[in-house]
Amino acid sequence: MTYCAAPFVHMVHNPDGQYRTCCMFDKPLEGEYRNVQEAFDSEENKVIRKRMLSGEILPECIKCDLDEEHRRKMVVSYRGQFNERWPKPDGKIRSLEISTSNICNFRCLTCSEHFSNQFGKTIKNELPDPKVYEHLEHLKILGGEPFLDKRNYEILEQAPRSQCELQIVTNGSIYPPENIVKLLHEFKKTTINVSIDGIGEVGEWVRPGMKWKRVERNFRKWKEQRDYPFFNVHPHFVFHALNAPYFEDFLAWARMPIQWFSWDLLVSPKYLNISYLPDHIKEYIIDKNPTLRETLETFMAKNEYSERNFYKLVKIASIAPDIMEDYIEKFFER
Repeated sequence: MTYCAAPFVHMVHNPDGQYRTCCMFDKPLEGEYRNVQEAFDSEENKVIRKRMLSGEILPECIKCDLDEEHRRKMVVSYRGQFNERWPKPDGKIRSLEISTSNICNFRCLTCSEHFSNQFGKTIKNELPDPKVYEHLEHLKILGGEPFLDKRNYEILEQAPRSQCELQIVTNGSIYPPENIVKLLHEFKKTTINVSIDGIGEVGEWVRPGMKWKRVERNFRKWKEQRDYPFFNVHPHFVFHALNAPYFEDFLAWARMPIQWFSWDLLVSPKYLNISYLPDHIKEYIIDKNPTLRETLETFMAKNEYSERNFYKLVKIASIAPDIMEDYIEKFFER
């Protein structure tokens, strides 16, 4: 599959101010735009649409190509979602992904200053003009940590809740006040994605700033909301070179079917990409993940061992918590 409806209906505004035709699209728009609508109507976005319509295989869409090779995912790819939902796009903004800022309380090993002010300066974007919500059917809010930036509450109040599906990606450290929870129930459908890249000490190490007991408590509260119609909660796990053997522990803890999980395989930075690991470590990861064995085998076969990337990884792994000792010992085998 090469065509995707995203450039015809969707726009992303990242916390670093960049605009993208889709969060999976490998390159941001290069121009400087004053708002979402201007970026959506831009000439360079029109070029992306023409490339889609021509049948060109876009290298920028590699992440969806990878996702479509996966098995046991509830949602196959973003491209699949857009094409199923908007088979005949009309050129109006139907879907919007917004990050009002990079304000966050975590400093995750997979993150950067673009998405967390724990690495550097705070970046804030202007809120969208409410006019952009006129035809909106899907709204995704991210951060930073979206519940830390109260301006996201303004967006929830301005959005056309009865016609719009909402998705919020949170690190699980904050459970919002009751009046905000009530707002969430007013949307046509609400999905809460809780990013948890490991439980207990593993999670706290790969996501510095996490207090596991707090995240665990908040996750239970979110799960209670599933008793309401049209309210979904999905834990999200990103496989990378420091947490890959611990997905099964996470799966057992969550007590939810694998189909309810949202998960991805990290592509960059390369030193955290499991496909560049030595073969004996790849074999260890596969043995530890019987549920997703086929998917991991396919992904890790894409690249060969990179000594340069591995040496960078070893420096970080050397300070891993004791609970990870069996895995980290593999890093120092010859």
